[in-house]
Amino acid sequence: MNIDAIVQLVLMLGIPAFLMWRGYKKMSEEERNDVKTDFTSKRFIFTGGLVALSWVLLLVEPIFEATWMKVISGVLFSIGMIVSSVFIWLNASSKWKAVLGIISSIIALAIFFWAIT
Repeated sequence: MNIDAIVQLVLMLGIPAFLMWRGYKKMSEEERNDVKTDFTSKRFIFTGGLVALSWVLLLVEPIFEATWMKVISGVLFSIGMIVSSVFIWLNASSKWKAVLGIISSIIALAIFFWAIT
Protein backbone atom coordinates (compact mmCIF):
# COMPACT_ATOMS: atom_id res chain seq x y z
CA MET A 1 0.00 0.00 0.00
CA ASN A 2 1.22 3.45 -0.92
CA ILE A 3 0.96 5.84 2.06
CA ASP A 4 1.61 8.89 -0.14
CA ALA A 5 -1.38 7.97 -2.31
CA ILE A 6 -3.59 7.62 0.78
CA VAL A 7 -2.54 11.05 2.04
CA GLN A 8 -3.16 12.53 -1.41
CA LEU A 9 -6.60 10.90 -1.54
CA VAL A 10 -7.55 12.25 1.88
CA LEU A 11 -6.34 15.75 1.04
CA MET A 12 -7.86 15.94 -2.45
CA LEU A 13 -11.20 14.35 -1.55
CA GLY A 14 -11.56 14.83 2.18
CA ILE A 15 -11.04 18.56 2.41
CA PRO A 16 -13.40 19.48 -0.48
CA ALA A 17 -15.99 16.98 0.80
CA PHE A 18 -15.83 18.52 4.27
CA LEU A 19 -16.14 22.05 2.87
CA MET A 20 -19.11 21.06 0.70
CA TRP A 21 -20.80 19.35 3.65
CA ARG A 22 -20.27 22.42 5.84
CA GLY A 23 -21.67 24.69 3.11
CA TYR A 24 -24.64 22.36 2.64
CA LYS A 25 -25.44 22.51 6.37
CA LYS A 26 -25.46 26.33 6.24
CA MET A 27 -28.02 26.41 3.40
CA SER A 28 -31.69 27.05 3.83
CA GLU A 29 -34.16 24.25 3.10
CA GLU A 30 -35.01 25.76 -0.31
CA GLU A 31 -31.35 25.96 -1.29
CA ARG A 32 -30.83 22.36 -0.17
CA ASN A 33 -33.68 21.21 -2.38
CA ASP A 34 -32.17 23.12 -5.32
CA VAL A 35 -28.82 21.40 -4.74
CA LYS A 36 -30.49 17.98 -4.56
CA THR A 37 -32.35 18.70 -7.79
CA ASP A 38 -29.19 19.88 -9.55
CA PHE A 39 -27.05 16.94 -8.40
CA THR A 40 -29.64 14.34 -9.40
CA SER A 41 -30.26 15.78 -12.86
CA LYS A 42 -29.23 13.67 -15.84
CA ARG A 43 -27.11 16.50 -17.17
CA PHE A 44 -25.00 16.71 -14.02
CA ILE A 45 -24.66 12.94 -13.66
CA PHE A 46 -23.44 12.47 -17.24
CA THR A 47 -21.06 15.44 -17.24
CA GLY A 48 -19.71 16.48 -13.86
CA GLY A 49 -20.56 13.20 -12.20
CA LEU A 50 -18.60 11.09 -14.67
CA VAL A 51 -15.65 13.48 -14.56
CA ALA A 52 -15.66 13.43 -10.73
CA LEU A 53 -15.91 9.64 -10.66
CA SER A 54 -12.97 9.39 -13.05
CA TRP A 55 -10.87 11.60 -10.77
CA VAL A 56 -11.79 9.46 -7.76
CA LEU A 57 -10.72 6.31 -9.61
CA LEU A 58 -7.52 8.02 -10.67
CA LEU A 59 -6.75 8.94 -7.04
CA VAL A 60 -7.61 5.46 -5.74
CA GLU A 61 -5.56 3.62 -8.41
CA PRO A 62 -2.11 4.07 -6.76
CA ILE A 63 -3.45 2.67 -3.49
CA PHE A 64 -4.53 -0.63 -5.00
CA GLU A 65 -2.04 -0.56 -7.88
CA ALA A 66 -4.67 -1.72 -10.35
CA THR A 67 -4.01 -0.37 -13.84
CA TRP A 68 -7.55 -1.19 -14.97
CA MET A 69 -8.71 1.73 -12.80
CA LYS A 70 -6.70 4.11 -15.00
CA VAL A 71 -8.36 2.71 -18.10
CA ILE A 72 -11.86 3.00 -16.64
CA SER A 73 -10.99 6.49 -15.40
CA GLY A 74 -9.93 7.53 -18.90
CA VAL A 75 -13.11 6.11 -20.44
CA LEU A 76 -15.37 7.84 -17.90
CA PHE A 77 -13.53 11.14 -18.30
CA SER A 78 -13.81 10.90 -22.09
CA ILE A 79 -17.53 10.18 -21.97
CA GLY A 80 -18.08 13.03 -19.51
CA MET A 81 -16.18 15.52 -21.64
CA ILE A 82 -17.91 14.44 -24.86
CA VAL A 83 -21.35 14.74 -23.27
CA SER A 84 -20.32 18.08 -21.78
CA SER A 85 -19.25 19.30 -25.23
CA VAL A 86 -22.60 18.26 -26.68
CA PHE A 87 -24.47 20.13 -23.95
CA ILE A 88 -22.25 23.18 -24.47
CA TRP A 89 -23.04 23.15 -28.18
CA LEU A 90 -26.79 22.68 -27.73
CA ASN A 91 -27.25 25.29 -24.99
CA ALA A 92 -24.88 28.03 -26.18
CA SER A 93 -26.26 31.44 -27.00
CA SER A 94 -23.44 31.99 -29.46
CA LYS A 95 -21.72 29.28 -31.45
CA TRP A 96 -18.36 31.03 -30.97
CA LYS A 97 -18.75 30.60 -27.22
CA ALA A 98 -19.63 26.96 -27.83
CA VAL A 99 -16.51 26.45 -29.94
CA LEU A 100 -14.37 27.96 -27.17
CA GLY A 101 -16.01 25.66 -24.63
CA ILE A 102 -15.48 22.62 -26.82
CA ILE A 103 -11.86 23.56 -27.44
CA SER A 104 -11.30 23.85 -23.70
CA SER A 105 -12.93 20.42 -23.24
CA ILE A 106 -10.59 18.92 -25.84
CA ILE A 107 -7.59 20.53 -24.13
CA ALA A 108 -8.74 19.13 -20.76
CA LEU A 109 -9.13 15.70 -22.32
CA ALA A 110 -5.64 15.87 -23.83
CA ILE A 111 -4.10 16.97 -20.53
CA PHE A 112 -5.92 14.19 -18.70
CA PHE A 113 -4.64 11.52 -21.07
CA TRP A 114 -1.15 12.97 -20.88
CA ALA A 115 -1.33 12.83 -17.07
CA ILE A 116 -2.43 9.19 -16.84
CA THR A 117 0.18 7.83 -19.22
